[in-house]
Amino acid sequence: MANNEEDLVSLEELRSVLHAFSGSEQPHERPAGRRRLRRMRPVLVVGVTVAALAGTGVAVAAGLGAFNGISAAQGTQTGASVLPSAILAQVKEMNAQHASVSAAIPQLLPDTARVLGTMPDGSPVYGLSNTHGDLCVISEAGGGCGAPLSKSHPITMNMSAESPTTGGTFIASGVALDGVTSVSFTLAPGDGTVITVPVENNVYWYEKQDTHANYAHCVTAHFADGSTVNAFPGVPCP
Repeated sequence: MANNEEDLVSLEELRSVLHAFSGSEQPHERPAGRRRLRRMRPVLVVGVTVAALAGTGVAVAAGLGAFNGISAAQGTQTGASVLPSAILAQVKEMNAQHASVSAAIPQLLPDTARVLGTMPDGSPVYGLSNTHGDLCVISEAGGGCGAPLSKSHPITMNMSAESPTTGGTFIASGVALDGVTSVSFTLAPGDGTVITVPVENNVYWYEKQDTHANYAHCVTAHFADGSTVNAFPGVPCP
């Protein structure tokens, strides 16, 4: 992603995405009709239901709990310097814009930034928190904020579908709690085939080309001890 800064989304695009995803929805629960911006355009998606920054030092300390259970985020470099300059500038400008609109809009905390892992092409997956203590993820596949991971909520999932009507590329990716070895799901529309994707260094990625699929159902996290968890019980299987 650092090599593609000229392709970053504009602030207007970011604001439109923020407006579309206001509230505290989990990425997997968004209606399939809401499309993410195209691949290779990092997106910041932030809820708008929490209190604003009350004290930077206190907020940063609290925000580090967003990475509990993710070894890839432990002991890595911290601080705003982790984020590429263009993304850092977007984060700061969005925070300023949000603060000018309402004190109820959460602030992203760039000083909590970490590199959680890498995508198949080697580009980094960034993690940071906000003043709600959410886990926020930014990658070339998109991004979003949600509750920190736990045994009952062991993964994040971002989905992107390009031209599903005529047949395009579907991408599902996310970050996983320590101990999660793979993620399985079925595509919709689809034939019900169960797809299993390995988790490597707390990150997983799936891409399918020439497909009409635009959503994932029956998402299951598989742990090393053989146990499984319905990652998103609010999304019923077809």
